[in-house]
Amino acid sequence: MTSMTKQEYLAAIDAQIEASREALTEDIFRLVRIPSVQGDPLPGAPFGPGPRAVLDEVLKMAHEDGFAAEDHGVGVVHAALREGQPDLGIWVHGDVVPEGDGWRYAPYEPTLVDGCIIGRGSADNKGQLAAVWHVLKIFRDLQIPLKYNPAIYVGSNEESGMADLQGLPDNPDARGFVHVCTPPRLSLVPDGGFPLGYGGKGSLRLQLRSRDPLHGITLTAGQTASPGNADAILDRADVPDTLPSCTVAKGEKTSVSAYSPPRHGAHPDPNGNMITMLSAALLDAGLCADEDRRTLDFLRRVSLDTAGAMFGINIPSAPMPPLTVFAGRIDNDGGHVILHLNIRYPLGITYEEIVQRIADAADADGFDVYDSKPGQKPYMADPDTPAARILREAAREVTGSDAAPFLLSGGTYAHCLPNAYVFGMSSNQPPKSFPAGRGGAHGVDEAVSLDRLQRGMKIYARALLALNEAEW
Repeated sequence: MTSMTKQEYLAAIDAQIEASREALTEDIFRLVRIPSVQGDPLPGAPFGPGPRAVLDEVLKMAHEDGFAAEDHGVGVVHAALREGQPDLGIWVHGDVVPEGDGWRYAPYEPTLVDGCIIGRGSADNKGQLAAVWHVLKIFRDLQIPLKYNPAIYVGSNEESGMADLQGLPDNPDARGFVHVCTPPRLSLVPDGGFPLGYGGKGSLRLQLRSRDPLHGITLTAGQTASPGNADAILDRADVPDTLPSCTVAKGEKTSVSAYSPPRHGAHPDPNGNMITMLSAALLDAGLCADEDRRTLDFLRRVSLDTAGAMFGINIPSAPMPPLTVFAGRIDNDGGHVILHLNIRYPLGITYEEIVQRIADAADADGFDVYDSKPGQKPYMADPDTPAARILREAAREVTGSDAAPFLLSGGTYAHCLPNAYVFGMSSNQPPKSFPAGRGGAHGVDEAVSLDRLQRGMKIYARALLALNEAEW
């Protein structure tokens, strides 16, 4: 840096960040308006037309702003400051989880409320996409000379398995970025917190199927259109008008429903959820046949046991966060219950061990493993490399916090990339007027704070400048 000192650059950058708020908001609106839930694969769109539409929009934005863009042909695109192989990759994703019901605001018509943008994907991860984009634009507009080539990478399957990075069998459009492309020398993932995430738990999904069907009860929970609902249809009329924590609707058949706010699969509520409430209500009111009590009691216990103790998988986990089990969905298969489990596990136990222990324990309650799918394996990086120290100092400079590096419970692209760290932006912050349970990253009325995004932009700017002065 020859024309200006570092402090002069920082002052100019901060001023540009403050001035960019309106343009930042417009770009987040532009991205949130795209319903980018995973869909059926199409040629050139291995994860459906919605996620593909975000990638196309990013390529259009790159053309408009003069970035060097590349479509890697696997559900990943990047936009760099200049042509050539990027050295630093900042990884975001354009896909979102299904919106579900219960929104006060339209999920894909973003709304500005008290300095927050409401809309599906605003906090996870389109707000970060736009924020990083504007940081790179500011560096370009100020003509800050960098000896490395930074780029923003945008994926399209982070929420549904990260097959954009890892690949899908028998799909030539989803060969997996890490298998066919050259990753940057250093990767940052702004899909977490500051100061630095240097590792994370592994993940797996497992389904348990009841051997015997329920008698006179049709049970579902956590369906895509209503992720916070658990519903039972009963072939009987002698149901009380009210049941604890449930609503009752009587007609030709009686329906009993329970609701709990949707949560991220990595953070189940140890007090239970809608499955706990519904199964407990049916059991306590004697609304199930005797032969169904074991099945309903199993559902109640599993949805409460977020540590996995009943399966014998609650192993010591230090330094990683503990293993978690999230029982968030029930499908009805001709009266048979199919219970979906989302499990996040630390180092010290394997995918195969978890599946076997669950199979052994569930057998006594009349359930069998119906399907299982591994996700990411747990990983740990070195939190004390030169690059990691630079990132932590950049965060401390802006936040004033001396917080230690941390390990994550959720999965991010950092699980799949070499030399990768989670680095901010901690921007999911609902308006203060929102009640508890509303505004979360995977919940209803998802919200992102513009103040926190702009704070994250200042941290990223300092990190980019400091990386320019070091060897990494």
